[in-house]
This record gives sequence, C-alpha cells and structure tokens, in this order.
Amino acid sequence: MTDPTRDGPAGRREVSPEAFARLLAALSADPEEAGRLYTRLHQKLAGFFQLRGLSDPGDAADDTLDRAAARLASGADAPDLAKYCLGIARNIVRERWRREQREELVAQEFIAAAPGAEEEEEVRRIYLVLKPCLEELTADERELLMAYCHVARGRARAEHRRLLAERRQTTVLALRMRVMRLRGVLTDCVRKRSAAHA
Repeated sequence: MTDPTRDGPAGRREVSPEAFARLLAALSADPEEAGRLYTRLHQKLAGFFQLRGLSDPGDAADDTLDRAAARLASGADAPDLAKYCLGIARNIVRERWRREQREELVAQEFIAAAPGAEEEEEVRRIYLVLKPCLEELTADERELLMAYCHVARGRARAEHRRLLAERRQTTVLALRMRVMRLRGVLTDCVRKRSAAHA
C-alpha cells in the first residue's frame, strides 16, 4: 500500500489527494454535500480546540482531519467520522499541551540559567555566558528567537506567532518546534558556559 501522506513544506505531513478524496467520500457520496460537511466538521474541531485554549485551533483542526484522512486511507474503519475525528482531536490536545509544557519548562530553565541584569556581576555573567551562545546561532535563528518571544501574553501572542509563521511561509506548529529546538540548544550552551564560569 502506498503511503497516504507525504512531506510538505516545513516538514508538515500532508495527505495525498487520494486520501483526502476518501475522507470526503466518508462524509458524503455527493461531492458538494461532502464539501459542506467537511467545512462544518473543521469549524466544530476548531471550536473544540479553541475551548481547550490551543494557540492555533485552525491548525489543530487541519492536523486532525489530515490524520483522519491518512488513517482512512490506511484502512481504518470510522462509521461515525465526526466521533472518530473527536478521538483524534483529544489526542492532539494532549500532545500539544505536553509540547507547550516542555517549551515552557525550557524557557524557565533558560531564564534561570541566564541571570538578570540588576547588578554588575550579573551583567558580566550574561556577557560571558549568553552572548557567545547566541553568537553560535545563525543570524536568522537569532532573529527568529527574538521575533517569536516579542509578544509574551494572550491572544496578541497567538496572532503575532500566526503572522510570523505566515511571513516565514510555515505553520505555527513548525515554527514552535523550531524555536523549541533553538531554546534547547541555547539552554545546553548556557549550562555548559555557566559551569565553566562558576
């Protein structure tokens, strides 16, 4: 059996046209009605994710339907597609919350490892520890980190990150994963340099 998914831009797994057609057919034999039902299901899923506080409910709904299409193409049985998608959506909520918690933990560790600038000694440590670590990143990576962390709270943050992903022609999820990786690299570097300058 052929793989019903393929790598899309920014590493996102996209469903094949055949898998997508199978998903629509599972909604209705009438293509026009299937399109309407797909839109309605996408809206319901986005609402589900929004109520659970995900930063990009539309992307999570896309991910849910992509996974459902891939599974149907691989032979999964889903007599009630809406319920089937809801099961996938619950898993995605758990995955994304875990990912966000890991990201938050890395950010907290990064802040703890890089002291504030209230005293001269702390300024010196930042210069000795953080600056060389930042310089190990490319200019684009430094710019991405600064832009990603620019707006810190609430809906403004979600919108800022959505626009940032759009400008970089990627998804919010792919952007978040890249930033998480960069923060991990910085955290490791800061730990090593902090130990060396302790």
